[in-house]
This record gives sequence, structure tokens and C-alpha cells, in this order.
Amino acid sequence: MYGEENEKRTTLKNVFVKIVLVVLFIFILMMLFPTKGFVENYVDDKMTNSEKVDNFNNNLLAMATAGSGYYTSSRLPSKTGDKVKMTLGEMYDNKLLVKFSDSNNRVCDNKKSYIEVTKEENEYTMKVNLSCSDKEDYIMLHMGLDGTEFPSTSTARCEFVKNLDDAWSYGDWSSWSTKKIVEDGTNQVQTKVSKVQTSTKKIAHNKVIEKDAVRLYYNNSLVYVCASSYDNAGTFNQKTVCRKTVTTYTEEPVYKSVRYYRSRSKTYNGKVDTKWSNCDDTSLIDDGYVKTGKES
Repeated sequence: MYGEENEKRTTLKNVFVKIVLVVLFIFILMMLFPTKGFVENYVDDKMTNSEKVDNFNNNLLAMATAGSGYYTSSRLPSKTGDKVKMTLGEMYDNKLLVKFSDSNNRVCDNKKSYIEVTKEENEYTMKVNLSCSDKEDYIMLHMGLDGTEFPSTSTARCEFVKNLDDAWSYGDWSSWSTKKIVEDGTNQVQTKVSKVQTSTKKIAHNKVIEKDAVRLYYNNSLVYVCASSYDNAGTFNQKTVCRKTVTTYTEEPVYKSVRYYRSRSKTYNGKVDTKWSNCDDTSLIDDGYVKTGKES
């Protein structure tokens, strides 16, 4: 009797263990090979998240496109640091956009969503901020001071660089010399012209001396006599003024114009100005910038 009961208990225990093993095996199969419904729900969820991002980006770019067309030269701030701002609600009022909703089918915040244009020292920047129930983010657009319209609102941005004109360092000036120096890419040259004494020359100065003729009685007659050193030397029957020219000389310098040269070496420091902007930003290219190939 006791042996039969013990055998029954052993049999029930074995059955229970087998049932547990079967359940575990089925669970493992479900984990390794998910059902069609599970896969479809998982994919649908991923696609929904992707659609949310695309919807937000499209709305953000729509605002940027409308703002790029609206903020031309006549509507841009005039002084460095000045800003102009327009909310999403004002964009609706100005008929720049039709009303849109987010991925939750709710309207985005008309006040927290806005466009703000700032005049920087070397460019204009436009911040486009969108605030919705599912997400809030912004993008920045850049335009040169000489532009009349913001560039395309492409999401791709490229790096532009430009060598700076003042990126040269200079050494000390050399002494002035008459030896000609030619300026090149690594040598800066200055010139000056000075008058230099090369010799002297004699300059004649003539002076006329006058003196009354000497009165004499010769052969009982009154005569007037000029000595032989005078130009009009001789005897005259009437009163006469004797004249002679005296020449004196002085030494005066002789000058000529001489060109002098001096130079100093210059070394390029490799400094560049870097800007990130739309990859199609022709205003930067016109201003001497080149693409580096880096994109973000």
C-alpha cells in the first residue's frame, strides 16, 4: 500500500517537470522566432518614429524657407547686434505659411516658435526655432553682409575657409641702402628718395665799383683821369666817373637725387577664417572662401 502511493507521487512529479520543460521550450521558440504580429508592430513603431522626425524637419524647413524669402535687404537689421524677430503666429498672419501640425496632430506653439535675424560683425545669422508637442529644436542660417537673400535651407552644411590678409608676421627693417631690392612673397620693401651732395662748384659774383676821376692840370688844362685798373681808364676833358668790375667766387655744393631701399622678411602664419554654411553658399565663395570637403 505504501509502495503504491510512493509510485504515484513519483509519476505526478515527472509529469509536472515535463510540462514545465515544454512551456520553457515554447517560450524560447517565441523569443528566437517572433510572431508575424510582433514583427509588424515593431516595424510600424520604428516607421512611426521616423515619420515623426521627417514631419518635424519638414515643418522646420518650411519656416526657414519662408523666412529666407521674407528677410531681404530692406528688412534686415542695420546695426551690429540689432535683431528682428517674427513668431510662427505672425508668419501665419502675414500669409507666409499655411498652418501645420506636429506628428501628434497638434498645432505647434505660435509664440515659442519663431524666426530671429541678428546682424553680426561679419555676417547675418537667422535662427529658426520650432516648438511642438513632440519636439523643440532650431537651425541656423548664415549670410554675408553684402547679400540680399539668405541661402537655400538645405540641411547639409559645409566648412569654408579663407586665408586672412593680416596673417603675416614681420621681422625688423634692414638699414637703408642704395642697392636695389625687389619685393616678393616673403620680402616687404620700402623706398625713399633723398638729395645727396656729390661735389662742389665755383659760383662767380660780379660787383661794379665806381669812383670819381682824379682832377689834374696838364699843360695848363684841367683834365680828369681814371687809373689803369678801371674799365674806362684814360684821360677825359670833363668830369667822369671811373668804373671797374670786381669778380669774387664762392664754393657751393652739387646735389643729386638718390633712391634708397630697405626690406624686412615676412612669414605667413597659416591663419585662416573658418565658416560653416549651406554647401551652395555662393556668397562665401565670391568672398574668397573655399570648401574643405567637410560636411555636417
